Amino acid sequence: MRRIRAVLRREWAEAMRIKMVLFSVCFFPLFMTGFAAYLVWQGRALPPQGQAVLLNTALIYFLVLPVVIPLSIAAYSIVGEKEQGTLEPLLATPIRDWELFLGKSMAPVIPGLILSWAAFGLFLLASRLILGEIPRGVLSLPWFLSIFALAPFLALFAVFVTMIVSSRTSDTRAAYQFSSLAVLPALIPLIVYSARLTAVNLAFVGIEAGILLPLNALALYIAVRLFRREEILTRWR
Repeated sequence: MRRIRAVLRREWAEAMRIKMVLFSVCFFPLFMTGFAAYLVWQGRALPPQGQAVLLNTALIYFLVLPVVIPLSIAAYSIVGEKEQGTLEPLLATPIRDWELFLGKSMAPVIPGLILSWAAFGLFLLASRLILGEIPRGVLSLPWFLSIFALAPFLALFAVFVTMIVSSRTSDTRAAYQFSSLAVLPALIPLIVYSARLTAVNLAFVGIEAGILLPLNALALYIAVRLFRREEILTRWR
């Protein structure tokens, strides 16, 4: 754990130095929260049933945040450090591969989840101020399971896929673009469901969990198999 914590602190320190990463991580949650609050404000004159529909639609945006926020940090984690010349000294340390991989994986997941949950709380506060109260039935058990149980799996899948792409490419922008496309399978059920229904139920949570669990296991297996420091060093020499 000491080594993993050291990698975490190092990754966060590196991310703090990159202005574009900081901008991406901070701007998107604020934008999505503001956009969702604007939808609620637009429907403030609707009856409670209409307000509930808008709130359920807006809440779906907060299932996208845990996927998108970690991408900037994760894409930089390998290929970005290679470009900056800071990767070789790290790979030369006696830290084990799995410790390095876990530290680099958790570094984007933790702030991604914290920012997503903070944005979710800020949205609920803004909605309460706009509407006076949250319509009954909106904040249900399926929604809390989606935000607090499914979100970590969504974030992990996004990071695992990004780590795979980042370890096999030599350009940060390409890593970010390819990883953005690679996480679409995790978002397809959300897009399909939001296009047909406005409320999340336990069936949705179960289906999404059934999709994400094997996808996470497969992505983790591939990422660990490809995460070999010798290959990373020799590929770009």
